[in-house]
Amino acid sequence: MIKIRKISGESPGPGQMETLRSLALSLGADEAVVLPVSEILLDPRVRYKCMVPKCYMSGACSHCPPLGWSLDEIREILSRHDQAVFFQVRVPSRVIAAKGIAAWINSGDLDSTGRVLSLGAHYLLVFSIVKLLQKKTRDMGFASAMGFAAGNCKDALCHFQPLCGEIQGTGCRHPDLSSPSMESCGMDVFSMAARQGWVVFPIGGTCVPESVGHGTLMGLVPVGPGAGEDETGEEETALPSAGLLERARAARASAPARLKSARMSLAAIHQAGFTPRIFLAMSPEARVWARFNRNLRLLTGSWAGAVAKTASMFSGRPRKE
Repeated sequence: MIKIRKISGESPGPGQMETLRSLALSLGADEAVVLPVSEILLDPRVRYKCMVPKCYMSGACSHCPPLGWSLDEIREILSRHDQAVFFQVRVPSRVIAAKGIAAWINSGDLDSTGRVLSLGAHYLLVFSIVKLLQKKTRDMGFASAMGFAAGNCKDALCHFQPLCGEIQGTGCRHPDLSSPSMESCGMDVFSMAARQGWVVFPIGGTCVPESVGHGTLMGLVPVGPGAGEDETGEEETALPSAGLLERARAARASAPARLKSARMSLAAIHQAGFTPRIFLAMSPEARVWARFNRNLRLLTGSWAGAVAKTASMFSGRPRKE
């Protein structure tokens, strides 16, 4: 099947940017605004804050400083865009400022109250909104070379894996969801939020729920003119029925490998401390998980794809085999 998409050589107008802003809200953002690219604040001190004092993820995720994109590269990318959708997802203080949550996240283990996974759901929601905004931008015929999420993608997408796939040399496990964070790319997110009148509470490891109103995770998707004015075609071809026998043989041959992978994932989940009690404790954040999975359905094209994608994020390898 051939899909034809018109690529616009013009910048998006106010109505088109409003469509993207409204989409961010419908996908789960609590606030969203349209910014000119000139209002995206870059400050080298933001990247250095990840390294001095060193964050536990510094150098442990391919998007985290000192790895990832330099400020010069980010400036070049942003210069090719005119506007951006800047959004926020609020997180209840009982989740993001829960007692000891920073230590639990650093350790790679799960707390019995379900706070780590509940916080992860909010981060995953931000990642999914970024990718869907980029998809919509391209479907409209405009460009979005890169989207920016919140936090590191290793904790959110590969929590049960001991190493980032890119650093390990095996490639990103979730390129369809992974994005660098705004802060890892040197964006002064707090100042940008303050300029919009958003209330943001800085949250550190010693915060308690009573000391902050809520947490705030922010994302940004730059939008610019397309690469040209011609139409482009994308070919999608179904696998021929003649290949059914070969695929069945390949599936049987890979069954032992899949079984071994499943056993390792179960061992990794058990090692992290996942219990039915944690699943029940996450119920107050069921709305966030539901919204994330609806977004996954839009990204993958089906509920079966969304379920498979969610399951893949729970795959892992034991840290101590």
